[in-house]
Amino acid sequence: MSFIRAKEIPPRSGNWYDYLVKTVHVDGRVIQQHIAYIGKSTSHGSSGGGSTSHAIATSRSPVSVNPSTSEIRIPKMKTPARQIASAMGMYYGGMSLDAIQQQFKQDYDLEMSESNYWNWVKRFTKEAIKQARDFKPDVGDTWVADETYMKLKKRTVYFWDIIDSKTRFLLASHVSFNRGSRDANELMKLAEERAGKTPKVVITDKLKSYIAAIEDAYGADTKHIQGGPFKFLDTGESTAEIERFHKTLEQRTKVFEKFKDMASIRLLTDGWLINYNFFKQNEGCGNIPPAQAMSKAVPFKDWNDIVRSKKLPDIDYKVSLHRRPSVSKGYPVLDATLTPIIPNEKSA
Repeated sequence: MSFIRAKEIPPRSGNWYDYLVKTVHVDGRVIQQHIAYIGKSTSHGSSGGGSTSHAIATSRSPVSVNPSTSEIRIPKMKTPARQIASAMGMYYGGMSLDAIQQQFKQDYDLEMSESNYWNWVKRFTKEAIKQARDFKPDVGDTWVADETYMKLKKRTVYFWDIIDSKTRFLLASHVSFNRGSRDANELMKLAEERAGKTPKVVITDKLKSYIAAIEDAYGADTKHIQGGPFKFLDTGESTAEIERFHKTLEQRTKVFEKFKDMASIRLLTDGWLINYNFFKQNEGCGNIPPAQAMSKAVPFKDWNDIVRSKKLPDIDYKVSLHRRPSVSKGYPVLDATLTPIIPNEKSA
């Protein structure tokens, strides 16, 4: 619980100051932490026992005050990088924004809207994509492609994926409204660009769009094997890796279900690829992420690395005040809700 507390400094001097404090529990003890200095109180009370009355900060206070709404703003505070990184991991692990909101309320006593967490996701997903752009994976010569779909309003959105059979590295993901050869070709080109080479074998299901797309993208030297679906791999690799990969796709669909615009879905698709390759443990790689299994020279090892690499902006904190009587204290107490105001993309 956060609230405003008046303190007489020094004692019996008649000089009263308001502080925003937060009650925390440490090893069974109740401790009041000072969050910020508000300003000199304009009034105070002194009855037996040292009781005080409250006043909102004066106009000379370092915080801005809105008397009509009883709101104050505390500038120059930052959300810890570890908290943002935690939210990113939760989101790409399959938790919805509202579930993360409730988790942060429980863990950190933070009251933030879902849009604040969404701003974090957009900002640091773009940063992760930027930092991973030059990473070239050392992959094998047999790639497996597949596609899934979800409903977006009245339209169907298709997710195309191609994964390296040897390293389990997800080479490319593509999103489209169509399921034709043009989009299959786009997937192949993205995979070639990431790998820096063409494969010797591409394995797909029986979708006809792959037939022309693979030949156009890689030429006749690349062998195309079609199964139904993935009943065999003539390379000696097990289909279990594909089945595990398909299960992870279910997590991605849950993450995307709430969004109704293609731009957000495409951004999250790229972010999900980052999370899968660099952060998500993979059984086939010895329970470490595919990128870390193939190389020590990865651009980052977790979301915390990405968040810390970017200078975090100063955050305004809005405090909504609620005055309530306190029988035990003998004077009115102002409860407060502390809400970080996360900058939008333009200001970030």
